Amino acid sequence: MLKPAFQIAVKDISDEEMLQSRLLVEVNPNAFTYVLLNQRNMSPLVVKYFQLEPSRELPLTEALREIVAEDGLLKRPVKETLLVYNFPESSLIPEPLFGTDTNREIIDTLHGNLQKGLILTEKIPWWELFNVYRISPDLHQLMQQSFTAGKYWHYYSLLLKSFKMFDSSDSEDCLKVIFYSDKMVALVIRGGKVHLMQTFSYHDTRDVAYHLLNCCQQLGLDQSAVRVLVGGLIDRQSALSTELHKYFLKVNFEEIDESIKVTDELKELPLHYFSSILKMAVCA
Repeated sequence: MLKPAFQIAVKDISDEEMLQSRLLVEVNPNAFTYVLLNQRNMSPLVVKYFQLEPSRELPLTEALREIVAEDGLLKRPVKETLLVYNFPESSLIPEPLFGTDTNREIIDTLHGNLQKGLILTEKIPWWELFNVYRISPDLHQLMQQSFTAGKYWHYYSLLLKSFKMFDSSDSEDCLKVIFYSDKMVALVIRGGKVHLMQTFSYHDTRDVAYHLLNCCQQLGLDQSAVRVLVGGLIDRQSALSTELHKYFLKVNFEEIDESIKVTDELKELPLHYFSSILKMAVCA
């Protein structure tokens, strides 16, 4: 049985509370996360994060099947379920240039054509952008079977939507970075427009510094002026945090929005670990 790397949970969640709640499930190649948010009082009831190491013996789809089968909370009825795919094979297309007949060609050109996956699309609210992305058919089928009434989003789409709702500033350019154990998702907003949304793999702090400094150089961002908003699996006193502060003057760890009730259970872990996914659960 796969155990969560970390979890927080309110005890004795009633059926009534479940039916007032939105379940948001995030899947990426090496992790499975879900949050249960009571929408009546904006209180997170559960946050669970599973670190995965897919292999030939236990591929990603089978690891997820095992988690879903053994986690009793995922079987209980909820008000609404949102399934979020966090895979890098994605392209953001301006609305005037979007056309359904070129979606597969765009993904194959940008990300290669060795994987003949399922192509999905969605319009991103408030940004005049479409997201075209590719996922495994087996994974999508498993999610459809496990969460029959679930609605689907790509992580990039919800990150942009939540940024507009909670994090945007008309006066500052922003580099938002969400860290995982082996990768980071970087979003660059300059002049109120999206200039970059990309997933970068990293092995150490030097990789992180290289990618972020390269983003600044390529996109003309001033390291001393850009607001760097950091969330995910990064500790405030870590070598990674020290590396960020070495190169950027405005580094802020992401906060839980004031609309979300910070419970005693939430305080057991650094709030920036799951601030982004909770914002997504609110705005989706």
